[in-house]
Amino acid sequence: MSNQTLKKISELDVFCLMVFKVIFQTGHANIAAKQLNVSAPKISRCLNMLRATFDDELFYRRQLGLKPTPMAEFLYEPVCQFCEAVLKIEQSVSEKSSELSSERLRIAVTSSIMASLSLAFSRSNVREAFSQLQFVVWGDDSADQIHNGELDMGVTFDASNEHSLSIEALGCLSGVCMAANEEHAIWSQNEPLTLETICSHPFLCLDGKGFNDKIDPLEVFARQNGADIDCIERVSSRDEWYSHLLTMNSVAFLPCSEAEICATLPGIRVVPLSDEEVARLHGESMSPQYLLLENPAEYRRYSMEQRELIIQLIKQLLIKC
Repeated sequence: MSNQTLKKISELDVFCLMVFKVIFQTGHANIAAKQLNVSAPKISRCLNMLRATFDDELFYRRQLGLKPTPMAEFLYEPVCQFCEAVLKIEQSVSEKSSELSSERLRIAVTSSIMASLSLAFSRSNVREAFSQLQFVVWGDDSADQIHNGELDMGVTFDASNEHSLSIEALGCLSGVCMAANEEHAIWSQNEPLTLETICSHPFLCLDGKGFNDKIDPLEVFARQNGADIDCIERVSSRDEWYSHLLTMNSVAFLPCSEAEICATLPGIRVVPLSDEEVARLHGESMSPQYLLLENPAEYRRYSMEQRELIIQLIKQLLIKC
């Protein structure tokens, strides 16, 4: 086989070879058009390309249909083998896509919005695009787990990692609420709820990796404004947070997105801070920025459509605050 012939064959598309196979089997171009669900002119164009490539008529027109030439007889078996191989590739890709779509996607989420994000997902139409989607709490090794394929993505404040993960800013939570035991003395004060008032009570931080795990915004405010904080304690889980508020006479901040859930906890009262106090709390710095961490696109197990649905869900949650 000459290099020129090989080049011509390599330029043939798979569909042309499928046309060859069907015409050989049926003896009619119009039947091939119906079986392949294309127009008759397209079949004619493919047949012309095949004839030019192999420099042979391939099929003679006879009274009962198209009769294959000796060259076509020679080509038929390898063309069939090729078409069967293509079909197997197509089936493998289809099965793999189905397998991936049915697998559980796992997303690590900072604890500050995990409950509200789960609630928003359960109430939305987004879940119809996923077979299973599991949210887990973002931890110290979550970036490693994303890199290793154990997690699919992360929503966190923490951009530090040793891997080539892509990072996309999703937005900030500007709304802040305060929570405390419903019998707490802070609720009996007639004065407006201010940061100075909050500083006069034991304060509780729910650590958020990359945000307040070193210093909380209230500590920064107190230092900059000469306010004395009664004391600050830290917890790492929402269960500890809830227990501490009930038993330790403490007060705490939480994103407004979590207010609906936390306000239903028995014994807890939740009240939003005014916009003025939120602005004082954040000062000149931005409110915490939520980031999306992912592997490069070629290593993801989810589609672009699924990705956009998750991003929009998170952004809608942030906007609500």
